[in-house]
Amino acid sequence: MRAIIAATTVITCLPFAAAAEERRVFFDAAMSSALLDRGEQIGGQTAEFFAGAEASAGEMLLYATVYRLLPIGSDRSAFDNETDYSVGVIWEGQGYEADVSANWLTYPGEQAADSLELAASVSLDLPLAPGVAAFHDFHTDDWGLEVFGGPHWEQDAWTLYVLGRVGFVTLGDGSASRSYGGIETGAVRLLTDTVALGFQLRAEAADEDSFASAFGADGVTAWRATGTSVGVSLSYAR
Repeated sequence: MRAIIAATTVITCLPFAAAAEERRVFFDAAMSSALLDRGEQIGGQTAEFFAGAEASAGEMLLYATVYRLLPIGSDRSAFDNETDYSVGVIWEGQGYEADVSANWLTYPGEQAADSLELAASVSLDLPLAPGVAAFHDFHTDDWGLEVFGGPHWEQDAWTLYVLGRVGFVTLGDGSASRSYGGIETGAVRLLTDTVALGFQLRAEAADEDSFASAFGADGVTAWRATGTSVGVSLSYAR
């Protein structure tokens, strides 16, 4: 998972948490003005679709998901289509929650090679829910680490949140590592017992020019060190 869905799926699902059962299916659809991920821009105007199922197994929660990234704007030729398939497990311990997943990343119709990525995160049951996430791509040999955290609270019928993150990515091709930081804020509201509407605003900055600032016939023609994105999502879970 990436971008608006990657960053906010847990937040978006908060209104559903109280109704969680031993088995659950879920679906998210989102649109964003730009797709930001780990200190770089991987899409312009983009549609994202995310579907999956989860089931309890003792003290663990097992899940399987499919994620689709589809560039839709006038600059769509500058970015790759992507379809990801993931399986993972979530479990809770004394004061923490951990998530480990294997993710098969594919790029239908693109030159980019498919790859296997392993990802893991741990969040603590503390004020601001601090946590750390890591990943390793076995094809590119990229790996990275991110620290995140922030509050969420209720305001009338809305769940509001602010999420900050800092991290780095080391690239397997030997080029310079990228450090980044960002902040995201959003609001989620239940429309029915199974459907929620979400809005999101995200900004990131990196120590490399990794966000698109101009486009031409051949794709991105200029880059900068900061990027912003706004998005909207619709989520279903039961």
